[in-house]
Amino acid sequence: MTASWRFSTLADRHRALGSKLEDWSGMGTAWTYDKDADEEYVAIRTKAGLMDVSGLKKVHITGPHASHLIDLATTRDVEKIYPGKSAYACMLNEAGKFTDDCILYRTGPNSWMVVHGSGTGHEELQRAAMGRDVSLRFDDNLHDLSLQGPTAVDYLAKHVPGIRDLNYFHHMQTQLFGFPVMISRTGYTGERGYEIFCRGQDAGTIWDRILD
Repeated sequence: MTASWRFSTLADRHRALGSKLEDWSGMGTAWTYDKDADEEYVAIRTKAGLMDVSGLKKVHITGPHASHLIDLATTRDVEKIYPGKSAYACMLNEAGKFTDDCILYRTGPNSWMVVHGSGTGHEELQRAAMGRDVSLRFDDNLHDLSLQGPTAVDYLAKHVPGIRDLNYFHHMQTQLFGFPVMISRTGYTGERGYEIFCRGQDAGTIWDRILD
């Protein structure tokens, strides 16, 4: 594995499944296991599959100028994104050039979470925050477990009241197996799916319970 400076609390579980944990955005990430990758692909298309995508970078933005910062750093009209709604966006530098992609989660009137990839999204947010009444917090304890596939909602419905009513690109604060989580109806697989944002200390139990 390439040297990484960020770590998933699920790393040992990934190794036990045969992953070599290749570097992604500074975190050792399980791209493959010992199992046939085609089988896992078919599972996501026909049933469901679980992925650890905690390598995505999570930044919390709060304060009176939080929405203005989002407006400066991304291509989205923040006025159309209300608390509980999410949106996919491009991130731009001062020259207006693409530097990263992200999903914006509005968690309150003056609070957001930005989940971005391996580009310079964090740097763009820091640049846009200069001189403004806003706080940025990089959160690597927050893990992102992506449960994707047509039967994902059926599984979650057994444990999370109201999950069937959660619209596409919306999110909710709730509990899963007694742990506090934010569940978002988002993902990059092309199938109906959900991202489960949880604390690092809870990620192992949540992962194990879903796989059981």
